[in-house]
Amino acid sequence: MEIQELIARGRLLFSGAPKRFEVFNLVNGKRSAKDIARKIGRPLSSILQDLQKTRDMGLILPKRDKQGDIVKKDGSIVHEKDPAVRHLPKTYFEDFAKVVKTYQHKKVAGKLADRKIKGPGLPTETCILDICREGEDQLYEFKRAGTETRTLSKEISAFANTKFGGLIFYGVEDDGTIAGSDKRRQELDQSIQNSIRNTIDPALTVDIIEKDVMRQKIIIIRIPAWSRKDVYRYEGRLYIRKGTNVFEATSDEAKKLYKGEFVV
Repeated sequence: MEIQELIARGRLLFSGAPKRFEVFNLVNGKRSAKDIARKIGRPLSSILQDLQKTRDMGLILPKRDKQGDIVKKDGSIVHEKDPAVRHLPKTYFEDFAKVVKTYQHKKVAGKLADRKIKGPGLPTETCILDICREGEDQLYEFKRAGTETRTLSKEISAFANTKFGGLIFYGVEDDGTIAGSDKRRQELDQSIQNSIRNTIDPALTVDIIEKDVMRQKIIIIRIPAWSRKDVYRYEGRLYIRKGTNVFEATSDEAKKLYKGEFVV
């Protein structure tokens, strides 16, 4: 797996989860889950959950001895970081770990008026520069100033059907150049929200945030993680985001989504 993908996964995993990030930092190929629990004073069960989630993302793996057997200590598995991220500075992840993000998402069918859904964290200026340098991926899309609102809405609908949602950086060129927005936040917010109401079904709420980066104003459109309840259609068609592209979902993919199963 490429290091950019691991970094993106780590930022997702640690966004708003500083305790999980602390567990990750203590993984060194010597400590067991019990050692980590004792060191930071948390229940072993919660440490095991954090380790499992971090392992599922590919950031850590069970340590193995020369015979290929998993190393255990005090009856608990010893983990080590993936070699690709082992020597990365903490700053690649810690800004995301500090930020707690929740979204108010209204159910259309609605027995519950509102429920909180975790989504991608709002990056700092430093993180935005890193993202622009690394390029678009499953989580991040760049859109130059002047991009049509309907194009943005289609991208939004695709992100909304994926596991972690996503961020659209309006005012950033395809190559990551930060050129700046041609609209004020309020102006883009109004046009985007109107477009979403007219083109996306069921109703969807996104955040529109203005950020100063390198003395340029850009606008971030933040799409919440998929709720596994609502499946979003743009002008009657179901789209998903794979990598850096938007595709119309196949019949099999659509069936999975309507069953509440993640496709991407």
